[in-house]
Amino acid sequence: VTCIRMLSTAEASERLGVSQRTLIRWRQSVPIIGPPPIRIGNAIRYAEQDVNCWILTQREKGKA
Repeated sequence: VTCIRMLSTAEASERLGVSQRTLIRWRQSVPIIGPPPIRIGNAIRYAEQDVNCWILTQREKGKA
């Protein structure tokens, strides 16, 4: 069984270095900016692997 670590909005925003409000705006935008959110019941979570992968893709985009 694979265990997927899930991050709250607060944890994900801290990892990304943005405010929680920014992360909320990103997930409400069309198309979604940032790592994909996952709804579990009434909670919004982010898979830690998705957050880490998104950070790496941003690093690649920053290379000219």
